[in-house]
Amino acid sequence: MTDFEYVALGDDSGHYERAFKAFLDHKYPNNSREAWVPMVLQHEKIQTSISGLEQPGGSMRVLGIGSGSGVEDRKLISGLLEMYPKIHSTVVEPNNNHIRKFQETVASMGNLQKADWDWRQQTWDDYITFRKETNDSSKFHVITSIHSIYYMQGGVDAAVEGILDCLQDGGVLIVCIGDKDNGFGEMTNWPWNQHHKEYLYDAPAAMKSLERRGFLCERFAIPEFCDVTDCVERKNESDACLLEDFITHVVNFKERAPSNIYDDFMKRLHEPRITFRENGRICIDISGDIIIARKE
Repeated sequence: MTDFEYVALGDDSGHYERAFKAFLDHKYPNNSREAWVPMVLQHEKIQTSISGLEQPGGSMRVLGIGSGSGVEDRKLISGLLEMYPKIHSTVVEPNNNHIRKFQETVASMGNLQKADWDWRQQTWDDYITFRKETNDSSKFHVITSIHSIYYMQGGVDAAVEGILDCLQDGGVLIVCIGDKDNGFGEMTNWPWNQHHKEYLYDAPAAMKSLERRGFLCERFAIPEFCDVTDCVERKNESDACLLEDFITHVVNFKERAPSNIYDDFMKRLHEPRITFRENGRICIDISGDIIIARKE
């Protein structure tokens, strides 16, 4: 049996949020999600590129695609505000709870309130449709896509085409994307895991698509790991189940999966190519890449 009835994690926002929190609680190093932001802001080519985009009296326009609760984007906006006094930031995020948390952060941080915020509770595909229906041809100087390109319909080429339509000439695109060949990529790309085909593309695929369209790209590795000991030892059953749900992107995976599929999942967690042991923990490599691309 290679298939079963399931509810995709992305279709249940509440459960997604709980599973994602469990994932973050088991991930290390803890600051890896936003550690790339200073590197981007200090990057000579990025500073040179962005410095030529601001229009006299105008705003630096920033678009966040799938910004979540803003862990990364808020640091980026905060850094950009030190260089540019006027920033218009559009946030496209389908999860209402994530947007609410992002808004609460903005309200609690005085420097972020200096920016002009446009909150869009939409999927990226809905946002693109909205732009077409309203003849919105506005362009952005900086666009971020932090682990969100997987969820765009049509694959990486279609995603890049949509982003390209929103990016100002000379603008900067920042993409954070996973690695399909590490332990996490292996676990999310089972032959039966048809609902999660989006993870079949990673940084090389994204860069190839971008470069074919005239982007200049640079790639930086982000080492990250996840402690999956709970999934094996079951000392915290609730956390173990939520972590399994995030890895498989299936709601209540343990309950819904046939025994042979769940047994295969557990077997894979013991394979050296999937996990490794470190300081008494069973860990999985979830490293990804940051792609910085400039549109010529």
